[in-house]
Amino acid sequence: MNLRLSPVLFRSNSTAAALAVAAAVMLVPANLLPVLSTETSGYSRSDTIFSGTVELWRQGLWAIAAIVFTASICIPAVKLVGLGWLLLSVRRGVPRDSRRLTRTFAVIDFVGRWSMLDVFLAAFLSGLVQFGEFSTVQARSGIVAFAAAVVLTVLATNAFDPRVLWPTQAQASPRSFQP
Repeated sequence: MNLRLSPVLFRSNSTAAALAVAAAVMLVPANLLPVLSTETSGYSRSDTIFSGTVELWRQGLWAIAAIVFTASICIPAVKLVGLGWLLLSVRRGVPRDSRRLTRTFAVIDFVGRWSMLDVFLAAFLSGLVQFGEFSTVQARSGIVAFAAAVVLTVLATNAFDPRVLWPTQAQASPRSFQP
């Protein structure tokens, strides 16, 4: 199957809604389960996304904490709220603010490209920080749930058909002709 054409084949708003709900469900264990376990000089620690962000903040790594918080907690929530808004707008009928909704879709689609940042970071740290007896880092089940949520939101965005945001010729109100 040509992968370039496959998104067109499953493009429907009901599929997008189902995938968005599945992503929202996966965000629950992604935020409750530990994503990384670290062991340094006999001290071990398991962190969820939020507790890891708090620990980075406490250690004075404010910029990294802000990036992790934004990329891991804020962006997935905003993406799902935005996609839900698009789906509800379409469900109510032809939206009046098609241009704004199309821009919202474009932003959601663009942000989806950067959503796997945390997963790559966890994989990178797990592979890089293996100093034998000094320190180890292991990915935990929360990162799997987070990766699943990210993939599901990307699929939901790809399944959404932005053409339904614009009225068709039949739906457009006829304009009266004035000479």
